[in-house]
Amino acid sequence: MTAHIQVKKGIMYVVLTYYTTEGRKRKWISTGLKEKGNKMLVKKELDKYIDEYSYLETGQDPSEVIYSEYLTSWHEKRKDQIELSSWQAYSAVIDTHIKPYFEERKFTFNDMTPKNISEFYEYLSKHGNKRTGEGLATATIKKIASVVKLSLADARVNGLIELNPAVDLKVPRVKGQKQVKKVYMTKEEAQKVLDAFKDDPIQPIVYMALFYGLRKSEVLGLKWENVDFEENTFEIKSTLVKNITIIESDKPKTEESNAVFQMLPQVRKILLGRKAEQDEYRQIYGNAYKEKGYVFCHPDGRYYRPDGFTRSFQRKLKNAGLPPMRFYDLRHSAASVLFDLGWDIEKIKNWLRHRDIETTSNIYTHISKERKKLMAEELEDLYKL
Repeated sequence: MTAHIQVKKGIMYVVLTYYTTEGRKRKWISTGLKEKGNKMLVKKELDKYIDEYSYLETGQDPSEVIYSEYLTSWHEKRKDQIELSSWQAYSAVIDTHIKPYFEERKFTFNDMTPKNISEFYEYLSKHGNKRTGEGLATATIKKIASVVKLSLADARVNGLIELNPAVDLKVPRVKGQKQVKKVYMTKEEAQKVLDAFKDDPIQPIVYMALFYGLRKSEVLGLKWENVDFEENTFEIKSTLVKNITIIESDKPKTEESNAVFQMLPQVRKILLGRKAEQDEYRQIYGNAYKEKGYVFCHPDGRYYRPDGFTRSFQRKLKNAGLPPMRFYDLRHSAASVLFDLGWDIEKIKNWLRHRDIETTSNIYTHISKERKKLMAEELEDLYKL
């Protein structure tokens, strides 16, 4: 699109020349200003006219395009561009929170102002929970905000908006709301967790997560085809996740996640035990056995549903009188124990397969603070006054 000035009857017009599927077109826009004394002023504004009317080339007027409709088409286009698990996670956020809010208000792109978007975030912080009517956790609102920002970035590329109105907007921090506390166990605390799962079929899963820092999706997705007893190694090449549906993927979370682990004697014993158990179950179930190839699964071969597994894990902790934690906290605790053993940050980064050293460093900083608190408590009654 180009712009130049034309004068008719003493009044200056900005003439935009642009191209559509129908060919070359022009649009005349009156400035309402006389040529004398104002020509340089209008010349400086030509770029703004191009930005404001860039939608002409796409055939979409931002005052007519409904944001919720654009959001739906944008999300659908991304289905083949990102991992299905990520796409389903976006779907849940869009269908539950973003689309209903903006669809009800029939907001066009002209209505997508920083003020209106901030009001949406504020609404989420007070009434966003569909089940209780209370506010959502700050972390959840941040996830929703990232989807809004991404969709508006796409709209900017397509010429519907000049600037992304969601950039630099702060998500309100929900006051008085209990934040999810990350758990960093010591070796002794981790042992108590393992003891609580004694004789439970999921104890080996907890052990693998604690020892190698595996994510839930990775340990549940471990397959026999990626276990090599001759080389004493296993690889993370597949995952099992749940968003809207259960997704079996042959791709790890990141390139760094695709790693070869050494199988130490205790781990080898666990895996050989699992293999022998599964051979027995195959005989018992016969044709009813579900041959999926997973190392950790139900007796009939069915995989563990990630959501059901989480409930079982947390229920067992509660019954044992242990503090609540997420399964992911086993990964945090793997780092915690390694720090206590004297491993440096670079070694732990490689062991946990973090993409960058900053992630490992942040964990180290948090653990250090927790350890200092414990050290201070030990000194509390050291001297008498």
